Amino acid sequence: MKKIRNLLLVITLLLSITLITGCSTDNDSSSDKTIGLGETFTFDDLEITLENNISFTKIDNEFSDYNGQDVVRLPITVKNIKDETHSLNMFYYSIYGSKGTQLSTVSSYFDDSVDFAGDLRSGASYTKNLYFLYDGNGKYAIEFNEVWGPKTTIEFDVTK
Repeated sequence: MKKIRNLLLVITLLLSITLITGCSTDNDSSSDKTIGLGETFTFDDLEITLENNISFTKIDNEFSDYNGQDVVRLPITVKNIKDETHSLNMFYYSIYGSKGTQLSTVSSYFDDSVDFAGDLRSGASYTKNLYFLYDGNGKYAIEFNEVWGPKTTIEFDVTK
């Protein structure tokens, strides 16, 4: 009886190790890609294009810590290619500024932000905007990354 219990314990341990190593959350870097503005890519059952026409605005909210700060406005077109209602999850991407540090998104101050654009029916699309703080001229990046999927990075220059 003791041998059977030990054998079952060893089998369970081996199966656990196999499952853990076979289901790693690390992304396969060979499937990660870097593209530029204007290119369309597929992410989370969405076709996404970050447009080339960068513009600037300011936060106009006297109660905000960011009041008066410069903001980058970047148009983004999102099309739902899934068979059910879907949208871009604001937690699936991060924006990095010219210093290489993650920037604060300030989408809640603007009515036409993609973060609060709502769901899309299958086949529907819209063009909204990403809004993030300007931290100086230089190379910016947006990383789209699902928990289990590959990462797509968009790199682009911002000059004010």
